Amino acid sequence: MNVNRKIWALATVAVLCTTIYAQDLFSPAHSAPKREVRGVWITTLGGLDWPKAKVSSPQGIERQKQELTAILDQLQACHINTIFLQTRVRGSVIYPSHIEPWDVALTGQYGKSPGYDPLAFAIEETHKRGMELHAWVVTIPCFKVAQARRIGKNSLAHTHPNWLKRHAGTYYLDPGQPGVADYIADICQEIAEKYDVDGIHFDYIRYPENPEAFPDGQTYRKYGMGLSKREWRCDNITNIARTAYQRIKALKPWVRVSCSPVGKYQDVARYSAKGWAALTSVYQDAQGWLREGIMDMLCPMMYFQGNHFYPFAADWQEQSYGRTIAPGLGIYFLSPKEKDWEWGIIQRELCYTRQQELGGQAYFRS
Repeated sequence: MNVNRKIWALATVAVLCTTIYAQDLFSPAHSAPKREVRGVWITTLGGLDWPKAKVSSPQGIERQKQELTAILDQLQACHINTIFLQTRVRGSVIYPSHIEPWDVALTGQYGKSPGYDPLAFAIEETHKRGMELHAWVVTIPCFKVAQARRIGKNSLAHTHPNWLKRHAGTYYLDPGQPGVADYIADICQEIAEKYDVDGIHFDYIRYPENPEAFPDGQTYRKYGMGLSKREWRCDNITNIARTAYQRIKALKPWVRVSCSPVGKYQDVARYSAKGWAALTSVYQDAQGWLREGIMDMLCPMMYFQGNHFYPFAADWQEQSYGRTIAPGLGIYFLSPKEKDWEWGIIQRELCYTRQQELGGQAYFRS
């Protein structure tokens, strides 16, 4: 880690500690409730958060483990209580699976075992610190087109190539294909059966950006059943959520099922979603999932400020149907390399979630 990166990492931790537990900044009514989600996403894609070191020896295993425990120690010091660890990355995973190959981030090579079970290790270390571990499952996006030949024989490119659609240089699962919902549920079942996870957390459980160009016309003509394409696509994503939820709950009813939808569900009174909303842009009916009871918690990706944040946070809470809403706050925008937000933006958003009695917050990223 270079000096600038280390300074930024320490500053991020300091901000988290300040915003979460400096109670003198808040009136008593806005102080931390007895129970709230205080989550952080740990991204394994490309080793963005972890792991930085690749395993090629027993020493490499120890370095990877030490990296993760150092992150967890920092987050524990900040009173974080929920870790969303990216477990299914992009059609590859960070645990020994009978369904999908090992992810490249661990060893530098798809399909190669690192010589230990990173998910089991992460669960053990998280629980030691009194935190929950939720397995973060990236649902629809898979690997880049250029990676398809390298990812391995047990990848979707070989096992179910007819389920994949090429879109903007990436292969995506086609949500309208029969079998896709059960496939995602199979992955969730494998995780829930093998591991003492506290939750399973879905990301990208939606159609991709620019869905008008997504090449599923043939699938729609075959399986559309007279629905409009919008209705059909919404039903496809909801079916994936429902199938996975029912499978997980049948196995372990206590495992909490959540997802991180697009930050704005749809336009609200007086405020437009500006053309980017969960329901109308990417067919993600997350409020409908709460109403149906097939999602326990939402962490909407609300990496906004001002009137792009507050009215839409209120909308999520008003349509929560008794389930938990823990808005995702874009702490990474504090970085000078991103948007260089002043830290008061995050502080005010945190205050708002407590004032309005939302279920907590989640921070992107560690």
